[in-house]
Amino acid sequence: VVTAVITVKVDTKEADKRPQAAASEKAAKSEVTRERILRAARKVFAEHPYNAASFRMIGREGGFDHPLINYYFPRKAGLFEAVVVEICDDFYRANLDCFEGLEGMLPREGFSLYLDRFLDFNLENPEPLRIIMLNVAQINRLDEIPGYQHIPEVMARTRRTFEERANLKASPKDIGMFQNSFNALVFFYLGASSCQAEILGMDPSSDEYLRWVKDTMMYIFLPRLEKLIFPD
Repeated sequence: VVTAVITVKVDTKEADKRPQAAASEKAAKSEVTRERILRAARKVFAEHPYNAASFRMIGREGGFDHPLINYYFPRKAGLFEAVVVEICDDFYRANLDCFEGLEGMLPREGFSLYLDRFLDFNLENPEPLRIIMLNVAQINRLDEIPGYQHIPEVMARTRRTFEERANLKASPKDIGMFQNSFNALVFFYLGASSCQAEILGMDPSSDEYLRWVKDTMMYIFLPRLEKLIFPD
């Protein structure tokens, strides 16, 4: 009798664990599925403007039935904004990493290393700049594209990082002009690399093109950066 009672108690405890385990497994699967949707959406939004992209394209890219997306993102606007938030976070963290260990370096050495790191990041993560470039040309106001207000916000954060890490001594106007010009060319050279590379007769994914981008950015911006750090 004692043995039977003990057995019942053990089984009851095990039974209590089953719903918890099932709930945990369901939550884990749910997060995996959401991540699959976001990965597929990044690729599609990097190839098609917001207004042209569709859930059907995203489902085909991710290898799942597109109605599944509606469970996590009932509207395309919500999915696109989630992607924009994600790429802005990636861009900001990458920018911080690019500055790591540059303290004390001369402008030429530090700027060269910064560009190497930034180009490596874009090579591995081409979607952020492509998504930005694809949609900038499609709108008259930022509020026409869901989540696009996050882009000027992250640009302001990267500007503050640049000012703090580069130890600049120039006026805010000169610093702003430098960074705005730098960002505009980076977005074009990397976010619209196919266009620029075709003009040059290069493969946009080639080492040759990346060297050209770095050499061009060094040529244009290094003299100005030196003046920002060591003003007359």
